[in-house]
Amino acid sequence: MSMNYASAEIMNNLVVALDKSYSSIDYALSSQEYALSYNTLERNLQLLYGLSSLQSSGISMIEETLVFGKGLIKSQTSANNLQLPTSAKELGFKITDILGNIDQSSNAYAFGAIYLTSDAVDGEEIVFSLARPSSAPSGDPFVIYKDISLSDAENIIKTSLDFVYPTPSKDYYLEIYKFIADIEIYDQTISNSRVFFKIIDERKPRGYFGYSEEKLSKVMVPQIIRNYQSIQELYSTQKMFVRKIMDSWVGSNDWSPNFVNFWRNSGKTLPTPLLNYLQNEMSIII
Repeated sequence: MSMNYASAEIMNNLVVALDKSYSSIDYALSSQEYALSYNTLERNLQLLYGLSSLQSSGISMIEETLVFGKGLIKSQTSANNLQLPTSAKELGFKITDILGNIDQSSNAYAFGAIYLTSDAVDGEEIVFSLARPSSAPSGDPFVIYKDISLSDAENIIKTSLDFVYPTPSKDYYLEIYKFIADIEIYDQTISNSRVFFKIIDERKPRGYFGYSEEKLSKVMVPQIIRNYQSIQELYSTQKMFVRKIMDSWVGSNDWSPNFVNFWRNSGKTLPTPLLNYLQNEMSIII
């Protein structure tokens, strides 16, 4: 392999793919915890059930573009499990609640994340966060023209490292959805704006209800446990292979004068995921 920046990009792609494999472990764990009605550890904030994305069932919510059903939550801010919303059956949000004061846009896509938050002062809320460029996380929201299909946009939101979702300023927060705003026209008004939303479900309901039906539980629970174990084993194998490849790349005799000094003196900086892997997994600091 040529010892240049192109090889670093290949290694970075391996690291990014490994990180995505790791994230799948927690999805499998949440399935197991839900099936067993038992959490393997206590977290600051947990979604126990619900907050499903729904079609509004009431005429009173006709202006609400996104609607969520009731959810059950466990938070460090309370000794008791909490409901959101506390009294109503649904929680709705208008276009302006979601896109806020972004510049007037048309024929474009915007990306965002939806957080469940819990705060000692503000209580429990759903908060929207529009994507920003990774190079300017405090800058303006990331908006692109619709010269790609919605499926391409969905692939971008699932895989791209070019933007980030600023996290809420709350005691605890948990990402539950991502979304693509398909903007025909948006001018910060409800009456003139026309926006469609593609919701990407990232909820991880934890242990509480479980499978109450005995026959269903008997069939499903053992399989879910086996699936979790299989995913852990698969990740361990992938991690081992990536480490072998990385050892070969870092340890090559073709670096001049050596790997660390080559990159310290290079005009290009290694990608952040790769830098983090080298430091955390191999104790190499560039």
